[in-house]
Amino acid sequence: MRNGALSLWALLKLLAFSYAASYDNFAFPVDRSVHNYSRSTEIEKHCSTFVSSASKLEFGDSNAAKLKTELSFFNGDWEQKDSHGATLMPFDDSDMPYAPYMIHPWKVVSFEVQNVSSCEPNQPKNTISISGVLSIGITRNNTFISEPGLKFHKTPGMSALRVDFEGVYLETNENGGERLLCLLGDSTFPFKKVPTRFTDEYMDLYFSARDTLYNEEPVILPHDQILLIVRYPKVVSLVNNHIHGEMTSLKEMEDFEYFDKVQITSHSSIIHEWDASTSEGPVLDSFDQNPLEDAMLEDGVNKFNNSEFCRILKYFEHEEYRVMPNLKLGGQNAFQDTVGPFRLSNEILLVDRNNENLRIIMHKISCEEDKVSGVLRLYPATFEPHVATRRTGLSTLTLSVKGTWNSSTGLLSMTGCLGPSLVECDSGVLLYFPKYFSSKQRSVVSGSIFSLKNATTAFWPVFFGLEMLSPGLHDGGWYSNVYLSYNYSKSDLANEFIEIIQEPKYMTYIWKSFIQYIQYPIPQDLQIETFTSSETFVRVEVLSVGPLFKTNDSHFYDGYDRDVVNMSINLFLIEKPNKVYEESYHHVSKLYLEGVYDQHTGKLCLIGCRKVDTDHSDLERGLDCLVQVTIEYSSLNARWLINPTEKITIRSLRNVDDVYQFKTIRLHTLMIHDRRHDKDVVLRKIFEGYFRVFLLLVYIVHILNQMKKMKKSNEPVAYISLVALGMWIVGYGITLIYNKEILIRSLVSQYDVTQPSHLQNYKRYLNNLDYFARFLVLVSMFLMARIAQMVLKARKILQEQGEPTPSEKKLLLVCLRAYMWYFTLNCVEVGVQLYIKKATLTKDEYMRLIMQLFRYTVYDLQDYLLYVQIIASMVWKPRLPNPGLKYFVIGLWVPSLIQFPYEVVRLFGTYHVMNNVV
Repeated sequence: MRNGALSLWALLKLLAFSYAASYDNFAFPVDRSVHNYSRSTEIEKHCSTFVSSASKLEFGDSNAAKLKTELSFFNGDWEQKDSHGATLMPFDDSDMPYAPYMIHPWKVVSFEVQNVSSCEPNQPKNTISISGVLSIGITRNNTFISEPGLKFHKTPGMSALRVDFEGVYLETNENGGERLLCLLGDSTFPFKKVPTRFTDEYMDLYFSARDTLYNEEPVILPHDQILLIVRYPKVVSLVNNHIHGEMTSLKEMEDFEYFDKVQITSHSSIIHEWDASTSEGPVLDSFDQNPLEDAMLEDGVNKFNNSEFCRILKYFEHEEYRVMPNLKLGGQNAFQDTVGPFRLSNEILLVDRNNENLRIIMHKISCEEDKVSGVLRLYPATFEPHVATRRTGLSTLTLSVKGTWNSSTGLLSMTGCLGPSLVECDSGVLLYFPKYFSSKQRSVVSGSIFSLKNATTAFWPVFFGLEMLSPGLHDGGWYSNVYLSYNYSKSDLANEFIEIIQEPKYMTYIWKSFIQYIQYPIPQDLQIETFTSSETFVRVEVLSVGPLFKTNDSHFYDGYDRDVVNMSINLFLIEKPNKVYEESYHHVSKLYLEGVYDQHTGKLCLIGCRKVDTDHSDLERGLDCLVQVTIEYSSLNARWLINPTEKITIRSLRNVDDVYQFKTIRLHTLMIHDRRHDKDVVLRKIFEGYFRVFLLLVYIVHILNQMKKMKKSNEPVAYISLVALGMWIVGYGITLIYNKEILIRSLVSQYDVTQPSHLQNYKRYLNNLDYFARFLVLVSMFLMARIAQMVLKARKILQEQGEPTPSEKKLLLVCLRAYMWYFTLNCVEVGVQLYIKKATLTKDEYMRLIMQLFRYTVYDLQDYLLYVQIIASMVWKPRLPNPGLKYFVIGLWVPSLIQFPYEVVRLFGTYHVMNNVV
């Protein structure tokens, strides 16, 4: 069963990779029609040296397809070592203007044979005519050529040159036997600046060739004097499996079209078979030294049989390995130009001690029984793994390895040969498959590269691992479920921690009686993927519950045999580059945590490890494992009322004077979209709809009751402010015109706005509630208009009786003055916030901000009715007490008092979140 699952997953992965491979090669499309060989005389002239030493060839038509495959190569490396200043092509780096200066683009070359013929006229003896296309370029992280019809193509982040070649293929017995291509090509040569080597007579030609409208674009000139020599091994082995090529310009150095010699390297497309009788360097079954010995004892080792091992090794072939920090390197910001045996060059110039920008991939794996060979390739983290996998070039960033698997010890021992020459076979490579995960160990495959030289010339061992941050969720979790379990090494500390922060028993009883938290959660319940501010994103992944990595929800509950359960998680803080408003959390950006979850308090109490920048005696496998994290989940009872959020606290358990101590970090997330969120939002919407209708009915009943009483006496009616009544009518009028929410503003998240699918089934029901509420608003506006009529009528009667009547002009002036003070205070508050944040705004942006503030202050005018009526009572000072007027004012306050507890609860739940939003 186990082997069957392995075979299925490995087959699916290989099929997916082979499907994508045909699209990932850096190559122009070729014309596969019959080639017309027209340069035989030139080819004979330039290839005569090689042709004279050619051995006899036996070639049949059936060999043509095989020869095309064996002579073609893709995604190799090229470089120009000569320093005459004649570069092959320009490169536009405007795609990443702030790219690290230590990481350079990748120089890639592919050659595809187009035609093979053994019966061309004037064909030299013992040769075969060959034509093909060389695609050579510079790219950032892409192999797709978007303009295949051009011979030279340049876009930001990519330059590509196509050269069409024709020539001869031959074999020689020199240097132990080799295969060789001698080809002449034609293309176009791009250049951007006039080299100083050009004389005045060439300058006229240069300026006549340039397009004066596009002075920064390269000049394209034809070039048909390009010679390409490619050498292939006749017999492929570990130390003899590389392709070497040289492309040179036959022009003079003073010519426009001249370019410095181009060196080409690639792996042979022929996979060599393991031959124990051949001598290919010191291939050993085991080594005297083992830098992984202590880690193997702590992690345990999976000991596969030979067939099982080959399937698993091939399954992980195209995964990226992380390079562990080199804490032995002196200085906090020290840089290195070598990493173990790898000599940094080409696309990687320097790296810091953390090795964060480095990845290793093991590919081109051949595994038979217990014999293994392949290539370890070091590459920048900016490259996608599938792009790095397709590379075939040989450089000082590649290590060709060969060795044996020991099923009794669970250790793969290999010898590594560095670079294109493959003569420096002085590196040992060890790989093992850990059996246990822990806060200190998060790799499904761990390895080390160490020196076989003597102590004086040896390099520091390089440790690397296939870090699987969520093995229980990766590809269905089959590997982790079968071969991995979790070892809780920090559970004792976490239990002590939860006892310290736990509430008293009587408080716990109260919490359990009224507040319910997540019970028996599956990983999605505790997972967090949201922002804590506009500059920080937090992700929490549940790795395991109990000792097992759980992927099936139906079996996930097996881990819960008590109220407090063991859990392991990964916590990531992803920050916006160049943060402005917050401090950096880079030192805790990745935490490997384990601890306990209390189902009655909703708290995750965790102890974990983080990577550090400097070496220290109090480290565990290079990690600071004295980090304490608490995650407090919101209660389930309140999620229908307010959007769920979580609190995260990260603190160091070290002393203040410790080099690894950091100050406590407290984060409060924005809304968490959990699996219950859709149901909670629907319930909240329905409740708010009925609550609005209830409050409006209370308003209408009170207004009707007061209108009935107003008919008995004109005195209190006359002192009702028309300005206040007008604010009610105008305010709700604006609300209806702009389709704003009435009375209660919903706590709508961005998810509910962009993906409201969960509300579709209730859309008609919710719309009916909203329409009814708007109808009741129209009724209240009509009633307020009727009260205004009664006020005018009462004032007219008082005026006829010779009594003084209230003046709305004086009240309006007082209200305008109060509004100006209110608006000015709002502007000052926003201005202070902008000053603190050091934000710079243009004149138009300031005007838009002021208009926005003005809209906010006039939108809900109806809410200011009571304040205006109170001001009116203070300004007019009625000569007789008016209990009816007081009842009218107090009655309008009743719905607000009913609404107040609801708003307080919502405000309490969202206050901390809004404080984090910039």
